[in-house]
Amino acid sequence: MLALRRLPLPTSILCALVLWSSSVSLAQTASAPVPANAGPNPKVSTVGTLRVERYGSGVPAMIFIPGLASGSWVWDGAVKAYAAKHAVYVVTLAGFDGVPAPASPSIDAADASLLQLLTSEKLDRPILVGHSLGGFLALRFGTEHAALLRGVVSVDGTPVFPTFAQMTTDQRVAAATGIGAQLAAATPDQFAANEKQMVSAMVTAPADAERVAAYSSNSDPKAVAAYATDLFRADLRPQLPALTVPTLELAPVPTTPAPFEPPAAASSSMADREAGYKAFYAALFPGAPNLTVKTIPNSRHFIMVDQPQALFAAIDAFVAGLPS
Repeated sequence: MLALRRLPLPTSILCALVLWSSSVSLAQTASAPVPANAGPNPKVSTVGTLRVERYGSGVPAMIFIPGLASGSWVWDGAVKAYAAKHAVYVVTLAGFDGVPAPASPSIDAADASLLQLLTSEKLDRPILVGHSLGGFLALRFGTEHAALLRGVVSVDGTPVFPTFAQMTTDQRVAAATGIGAQLAAATPDQFAANEKQMVSAMVTAPADAERVAAYSSNSDPKAVAAYATDLFRADLRPQLPALTVPTLELAPVPTTPAPFEPPAAASSSMADREAGYKAFYAALFPGAPNLTVKTIPNSRHFIMVDQPQALFAAIDAFVAGLPS
């Protein structure tokens, strides 16, 4: 089996750590058109710090959470795939995608708002699906409120930011604070330019990467910095034994070996590389009692952009196997 190098690691917004720390030329990113979600016009509301869009009907309900600097547009395909059979809720964190940022945006506030959403909508054990930061938030909520959920799906989001997994708590906090300060200091033009550069490493097709970067640059840089700081400093591993709800971790495996893979990856099969990725991601979940890790080949961080059909097929199989 192909073993991945321990650091750096292929998950969440790893590229942001590298690319935000490099100097880039200022560039103006054109505003992206407003994406059109599938189905009837959504019911839009504000719950706590979240903007909530509701589509369709049916149980179990599904709640989709975007990642850092992303909005509901990242889950357009999920709305098309699931709104005919499920009540689909797509949330956007405050400060992302044009949603006004509060004075102190935080993962804590987003977590509390998710609980408020379940309570206000009287949702009976919905399925949480999150990407990147959204995946971390879904995992965290699952450790806190497993009995309120039917399942958790994390799309390339992990309990601890892998690059920092071997650090002490103090080291991780110091690193997160420094990165957050750098992110918060970016001008809007710098933010847009950096989004364009880092997303190019997270999406396979250049045209798709341009589109994703244009959308994500509509987020508030200071809000992105605040959430990134929370994400980088967090470590859910001690709480994972409480993640008793069925949990699916979806791990992308790029077509071309990434720089963090060993030299042998260049001549290894995709199956061998998938085995290495699967073992690596599983090792980030010590003590999780009900975890399944599935790899999605030929994809990068934005699996829903690179391989939407494979992503939704994996979610379908997971949902079909959940206890009623």
